[in-house]
Amino acid sequence: MHFVNLFLVSLFIFSSYVKAATLRGTLETAPGIKYDPSMTKITLRSSTAIHTTTLKRSSSIAAFAFPNVTIGSYMLYVSNPDHIFPVLRVDISDADVAIYQAHRGNDWTVTGPRVAYPIELKPIGPAVYYVPRESFNVLKLFKNPMLLVSLVTLVMVFVMPKMLNSLEPEQLKDLQERHSKNQAVLNNRNPMNFDIASYLAGKTAESTSSEPVAESESTIRSRK
Repeated sequence: MHFVNLFLVSLFIFSSYVKAATLRGTLETAPGIKYDPSMTKITLRSSTAIHTTTLKRSSSIAAFAFPNVTIGSYMLYVSNPDHIFPVLRVDISDADVAIYQAHRGNDWTVTGPRVAYPIELKPIGPAVYYVPRESFNVLKLFKNPMLLVSLVTLVMVFVMPKMLNSLEPEQLKDLQERHSKNQAVLNNRNPMNFDIASYLAGKTAESTSSEPVAESESTIRSRK
């Protein structure tokens, strides 16, 4: 008997400690906006509990309610195939129900602007599932690097000969001499002309050029 009394007392203390509240709210309605109750789901989620509800069918307004919600912090989500709704944070305490705008990814200690209670959710916009195909735009063609390079090349092909023809003979000759000198310097510095076999054998350009002469003299003596 003593054990039963102790159990009833502890149950009474626990029930008085764990208080519950009814969370109410509505979805904003406007001309042309309709919410299908069978396809609209409202979820109240915390780290330890998940509550779900739907819109009231008998009501002329889009209303919802969460009965017996215990004290704590929750996130409120609205799932609807036609509209996107913001996410709210709900803090239920002994004396107050605080509603805040929430953003995914923020720290839990960071709260957004406070929202009035009872909750009145306004859709952010319609849910878009299909991206329209982009139309043809001529200006975007000129933003293509390959097209710009091709245009510059065409301009050089048609403009450069006319520029060279407009030069005086002395200037053209001077330009050709400079070009030949620069080409000779580039050929000497070109790593493709480097003879790695001669370099590893310790031969220089002069020694390699003199070797064929020596060989030709020895062949001439042998023939004599």
